[in-house]
Amino acid sequence: MKNKAHPYHYSEEKSIIQRLIDFGVPLLIFWLYFQFYNFGKFTPHEMVKTTGLLAIALLSLTLLIGPASRFFPALDVLKAHRKFWGILSFFIALAHAALIYIFYVNYDLSKLFNPANPKYFGLLAGLTSLVILLAVTLTSNKLALNSLSPKVWKIVQSTAYLALILAVLHFYLVESVNGVLVIKRVVGQITFGFAGFVVFLRLVVSFIPVKK
Repeated sequence: MKNKAHPYHYSEEKSIIQRLIDFGVPLLIFWLYFQFYNFGKFTPHEMVKTTGLLAIALLSLTLLIGPASRFFPALDVLKAHRKFWGILSFFIALAHAALIYIFYVNYDLSKLFNPANPKYFGLLAGLTSLVILLAVTLTSNKLALNSLSPKVWKIVQSTAYLALILAVLHFYLVESVNGVLVIKRVVGQITFGFAGFVVFLRLVVSFIPVKK
């Protein structure tokens, strides 16, 4: 008797076009932020902002595909890109954290974890989001896929939505002034709204019965 295939197993084989889409979409999003958020400026401050927004946007796009395909089955073809974009969003978030560590706290972790810091809870939300994405990334491979039960594997992968919520919370707390979110640039407003929409859509889909 043959072993039952893992229901979440996916093929690693991709066409050249799929590979181009894997890299092309993130590069396009980065270019949009660089042009319309950074306005072409390549400074530490702007790159901290850009990497943070890019990580949120790419993670949001990754997590949108599943719920959206429930309403539009034609979007199933995009599922081939979820793993690559999801893992890439983690590494971009990691780069964002590294830039903060270097340019904002000057290699001083005591500043990063100081409760007296007005941005403390925002930074903590961002760090927690990064840790969750690390767990999701470490289980996004064939070994973990075959070692874990389908239920456990899916639960771990689904925590990516919690990571997105925490990333949005990080965005909100860090960018707030006296408790009021201040996003002056339209691209940042769109990113924040898009992430919120993805979380909302996932909640809606959770109440829709799965067709058997």
